[in-house]
Amino acid sequence: MFWTIYVEQNVIEHTNEIGGQYRVTYTKTKIWSKVMKKIIIWMISITLILLALIYGRNNKASLKSGTYTLQNVERDVPGDFTITIYDDGTFQCYETPISSYIGMGRYSIEKDVVALKEDEAGCTGDINYYQIVDGNLSFIRDNSDNYRFVPLEDGSSFVWTSDVP
Repeated sequence: MFWTIYVEQNVIEHTNEIGGQYRVTYTKTKIWSKVMKKIIIWMISITLILLALIYGRNNKASLKSGTYTLQNVERDVPGDFTITIYDDGTFQCYETPISSYIGMGRYSIEKDVVALKEDEAGCTGDINYYQIVDGNLSFIRDNSDNYRFVPLEDGSSFVWTSDVP
């Protein structure tokens, strides 16, 4: 077979007419056939490519565009606190209808963390962080600037409720 690995040694002893003896030893070694070498190289190459595809990609979680609504939080203000995520990398947050303030800015995603950075031009420049959990947003209080009318606790959940209007 083409993958056979063998080592063979032959010894020839010969006596000539004069009575002299000599010994000839030769070794025939075939470790890998050319076909087997090619198969192993291809298998290693394919394995490395698959590992690079699996582990080398950016483990960036995806975030569906649409409106996310704050769930299960006691609040002193009426109305829904919503965050709307747009496909173009922008967002709006609307804490309560008793205020005319609408936070706007850009968002970025790194792994499973979304950073909402409000524009400094007409707003505050605040940055708030959320973890993407099962397609929803979970507030990360550490390093977040938090909100004015509805301060959030760590883990406050915003659930996807509708497509972008």
